[in-house]
Amino acid sequence: MANQEEKKDNAFVGFFKKIGTSTKSWFKDKGLAMKEWGQNSKEATKAWWGRLRGRTFKENMKAFGRVCYNNKGWLWILPAFILLCIFTFYPIVNTFITAFKENYNRLNGSFAGIGFGNFKTAVTDNFFLVCLRNTVLFAFISVPLSTILALLISVALASIKPLQKAYQSILFLPYLTNALSIGAVFAAMFNVVGTKAQLANGKGTWGLINNMFGSHIHWVDGDASTIAMMIVVIVYEVWSGLPFKILILFGALQNVNKQYYDAAKVDGANKFTTLWRITVPLISPMISYLVITGFIGGFKSYTAIVGIFGNKMGPSNQYEMGTIVGLIYKYLGEPTGVGTASAAALILFGLIMIFTFINMQVSKKRVHY
Repeated sequence: MANQEEKKDNAFVGFFKKIGTSTKSWFKDKGLAMKEWGQNSKEATKAWWGRLRGRTFKENMKAFGRVCYNNKGWLWILPAFILLCIFTFYPIVNTFITAFKENYNRLNGSFAGIGFGNFKTAVTDNFFLVCLRNTVLFAFISVPLSTILALLISVALASIKPLQKAYQSILFLPYLTNALSIGAVFAAMFNVVGTKAQLANGKGTWGLINNMFGSHIHWVDGDASTIAMMIVVIVYEVWSGLPFKILILFGALQNVNKQYYDAAKVDGANKFTTLWRITVPLISPMISYLVITGFIGGFKSYTAIVGIFGNKMGPSNQYEMGTIVGLIYKYLGEPTGVGTASAAALILFGLIMIFTFINMQVSKKRVHY
């Protein structure tokens, strides 16, 4: 037994000796290779500098021109890449860094320390859960509704020939209109003017929408319920999201091979079966794209609420209809709120990443090319 244990120990020690020897030889080989590379680079640099000094300015400029021509692809994208670094990559990196700076003061750049205090402040805020609820509800209700309506309108638009271009232009007009202006128009359409006594005496007005449907509902004023205000925001989100989705889906429908529809007619398929079994599977990549981008935009909802309810994002209580983006702007208005705003932005980024990943995984099983 003792001999067996001794053999095991020797084998164990020998195994680690082999690992140590091989690791040492690997680093030695890599060290020699790096040394050789450094010597070659040094010699190449000396040779390049010698050629540069031995040529005239005109010859050097010609050589530089040849280098630029051989790498012209990089030169073409260089201006866009510089702008991308300044306005996209740098803000993202800076947001990540600032989110962990506790009590960061943007006026003098001072901060108390590094930690998760900003995340705690954002999550424990009185408005955080309300803003999170509103953000999720707006996205999960408006995106499916707008996508389904856009699909039906696109199919109807593709089936008509007279004035098709005119209808396309009319349907695309909301996409070109300022979002805040549209929000103000929606607020005017749904707003109830006058007190309860004035409304009872007929001196006030119930607003355009109530007059159209003969209803007496407070939509966006101080007496409005949370559900009523949410309906107004969702109607706005659906209406403003339709033009772009119609444009994309209409273009996708134009590329569907008409032979599939002819075969469906021969088989006696009705319009609903043709839509569900042929049209939707063939344009499902575009539908998946619109759903993913729609959720990304839905989670960043802010302009609609400000346009309808103003900066307080609610008629009576502050941030009653607020979203996470609205909460970020709230923190940015505070002298030491930049760190908390960055933390809230990272939380929103995480939510968008999670739901985008889920959508992409689901679309893999549903998308048919």
